[in-house]
Amino acid sequence: MQYKFYERRYSFKGNFAYAANCIRHALDMMGHTESETEEADLHIYNHTCRDLEPFMEENAIIFKPTAPTSKHFQICDLGYANSSRITFEEPVEYEYRIYDNTEWNEIQDMVERRANKWDDSIMLKWPDAKDVKDDHILIIGQMPEDETVMGFGFGDHWKKMYQIIDKLDDYNLVIKLHPRIRKASHRVRDINKCIKEWELRGHQVFSGYESIHSILPHTKVAITENSTAGIECMMHDVPIISYGYPDYHWITKDLRILTTLRNSIDDLSWFNREKSRRFLCWYVFEYLCSDIPTTMNRLEELI
Repeated sequence: MQYKFYERRYSFKGNFAYAANCIRHALDMMGHTESETEEADLHIYNHTCRDLEPFMEENAIIFKPTAPTSKHFQICDLGYANSSRITFEEPVEYEYRIYDNTEWNEIQDMVERRANKWDDSIMLKWPDAKDVKDDHILIIGQMPEDETVMGFGFGDHWKKMYQIIDKLDDYNLVIKLHPRIRKASHRVRDINKCIKEWELRGHQVFSGYESIHSILPHTKVAITENSTAGIECMMHDVPIISYGYPDYHWITKDLRILTTLRNSIDDLSWFNREKSRRFLCWYVFEYLCSDIPTTMNRLEELI
């Protein structure tokens, strides 16, 4: 079988290059060869989904780097993140999966070393957040222009997050914004105005590169649309309320109506720590790829 890569959206640099090289080496070891023409049997795309590629071939796969580390990436035949197949078809095998101490210790080792999907960058530093409020509700912000919240999800991410903060104005809130929010968003003036307003109302706001691993030990419950930070929440046994249908929504409180939010925070009986840990260990150790052997295992399932 011949395969071909399509570098249409993002160039293969950094963790994209690492993922592409793992896939290439795995396919070669499986006896396949790379094609220089369009006449390939397997077509490999990055950072997209079938809905965005109307002419995507039937025999195609999509890959995308993701949490928990810069070496982890997802391969799917439908899309990535909240457009991937496991968003719509529950991977029921995680419910019956028994994780062992070795796996959980590896998760805790990632926590200790402050792992994240950019942890291979020599440019980015991840200091600990200072004076984090205890027993807080964590609001996790994403880039408003990110495809997963403006394209896969629909509506205005910033407005939805603002409504949630307003709804919980009398609660103990910590707001963790995306570290690139002040540099990459075209709405930086509005964002700075909101940050000042939230701080005046007594909320704690982190908008830099503070490691979320230094915040989560103080978190009672986290609220996110569909951020990959949900993976880090699971690593800390933090309950997650999600309102954007992430691929891990199977273990979150799925928020659809704003009037149910306060009760979901006040009564956390819906949270199942064991189920959350089983999903996380299945996701990290069986579903995601991180090296050539795990990539070969995933490719054998798909092609």
